[in-house]
Amino acid sequence: MKVVADEAQACGATNIGVLPRFMEEFSHPELTQLIWTDTMSQRKDLMRLHGADIAVALPGGIGTLDELFETYTLAKLDKYHGKVVAFNCYGFYDGVKEMMDKLVCENMLDARTRDLLYFPATVEEFEALL
Repeated sequence: MKVVADEAQACGATNIGVLPRFMEEFSHPELTQLIWTDTMSQRKDLMRLHGADIAVALPGGIGTLDELFETYTLAKLDKYHGKVVAFNCYGFYDGVKEMMDKLVCENMLDARTRDLLYFPATVEEFEALL
């Protein structure tokens, strides 16, 4: 996320970070605003509830997957109304996409819910979602 924040700042964007207090060492020193929470759950809720029209998971680790699937689940339950996106650059999320498709084939997931999660592979595909 530091690289994203650095690039956004270089383009003149406003950078707002949301971090739980126990992750203070990960705070970016040049954010426009930093909002502290007490827990990861509060962090995720705050990010989703305050104007997030789209939730984008860039390639990342287990925390990224946690945020992606929690937001996806909330979209299914009609508790999050933005788009949920796994930016599939270089095929990073191919395995997740295949798993979601398999869940539909196995009748563990309906097609409408599957279609709530987008996997654009290029910037152009991503832009088309906006």
